[in-house]
Amino acid sequence: MDFLITEEQERFRQQVRSFLDKELPPDWEDYTGTAIDDTVAPREDGEQVFKDMAHKLGQKGWLSLFWPKEYGGESWPLVNYLVFLEEIASRGSPGYNAVGVKMLAPTLFKYGTEEQKERHLKPIASGEELLCEAFTEPNAGSDMASLQTRAIKDGNHFIINGQKTWSTFAKYSDWCCLLARTDPQLKRHRGLSFFLVDLSTAGVTVRPIINMQGEPDFGEIFFENARVPKENLVGRENEGWKVVQTMLSYERIAIGPVAAVQSLIERIVKYMNANPQRQWGNSRQTLAQLKVRAEIGRLICYRLAWLHDKGMATAHAAAMSRLYSAELLKRGASLAIELLGLYGQLDKRDGRAPLHGWFKHLYLSSIGVTIAAGTSEILKNIIALSGLKLPRE
Repeated sequence: MDFLITEEQERFRQQVRSFLDKELPPDWEDYTGTAIDDTVAPREDGEQVFKDMAHKLGQKGWLSLFWPKEYGGESWPLVNYLVFLEEIASRGSPGYNAVGVKMLAPTLFKYGTEEQKERHLKPIASGEELLCEAFTEPNAGSDMASLQTRAIKDGNHFIINGQKTWSTFAKYSDWCCLLARTDPQLKRHRGLSFFLVDLSTAGVTVRPIINMQGEPDFGEIFFENARVPKENLVGRENEGWKVVQTMLSYERIAIGPVAAVQSLIERIVKYMNANPQRQWGNSRQTLAQLKVRAEIGRLICYRLAWLHDKGMATAHAAAMSRLYSAELLKRGASLAIELLGLYGQLDKRDGRAPLHGWFKHLYLSSIGVTIAAGTSEILKNIIALSGLKLPRE
């Protein structure tokens, strides 16, 4: 792997930066949204800013750059695409719906019918159709194969009943990617099927879940005799586990948490320089060490994308990338709160809060990052079993 950024990649990076300078709201630099995908900024116009930016990114053709040309993309390597993701994450730019653009689209390339590709790919690429996951249930989290939501065939439809929870971005989504049990006689993952469900379907109800920041980033989705056309089944009936594994294999190809830490370091330095009267103690050594860890994380993320481009990506390589990135963000946000002291604990309601309370907001949101896309404990198990070949207990 070549660790140097090419001239082409650097030119593209500058294009993205110039675009964000022009298109983000004028106060965004001082406000700064979260650097996590599929998140609406906690401000009155947050949802509209997200949708506006999604459309603008779609018009530039940037959301689908890594898609094959036959599906409207440019066939860019994922390494190049990570340049784009790094820039929008470092600025906390909204408008990037990872579930649709990065995860579902490649899944439809492999398992989708021509009608499904025609119906969904173009609006996803243009930023007009936003999606969320509907996998987790109140009694089925990390052990996703134990889910109980039922889908029963009824003529040309499936009747779906059940409840999903912790669906990020559900409140703002148009469709969801649903995993449901179609054959309870088959054990665990063998009887599951993958569906695309329009969230405006009769019998589907979305209720926001307020998180620690007081924001509706998550949602629970209820299905009460919801009739979903059989044409919305992705892949074969009872083989949804293969479909969802393909989708999730793209989830951990990300750089958002690392980019957030890089941005955090820059903002702490700026804050410290603006407040020289304070006694900062060993802050220089602490920030220097965090900078080293952030650079390691950046290289790990790019390496995973490179491995995927070469067809050599493995489950444990993806788990290592996600584990390191998530724990780095949690550690970095915690250090920021410690360094800034009481000021770092202020939120947007207090005018004295640095960056409108961004440090506290990032600290609280960082905890959830160690759960999403696989808990840290699950990721360690994958590394131990798949990477180190340790025996199962």
